[in-house]
Amino acid sequence: MGVLKGLLGVVVGLLTAVLGTVVGVLAAVVWLVGAVLCVTILLLPLGIPVVKLANRLFGLAGQLMHLP
Repeated sequence: MGVLKGLLGVVVGLLTAVLGTVVGVLAAVVWLVGAVLCVTILLLPLGIPVVKLANRLFGLAGQLMHLP
């Protein structure tokens, strides 16, 4: 039973690391879109919340990958 729990822990750890990587890539794309919106002066009010969302996604990705 202990071996099964250990194996399950490894699988869950790998799954969260992969999910964290995917969320990190998504956050990078969202941040890039927000940066382009911020460069366009007329769309600046849309760009700032998108960049803030990307920063929150980066934080979530870090938590998923178990980074301190």
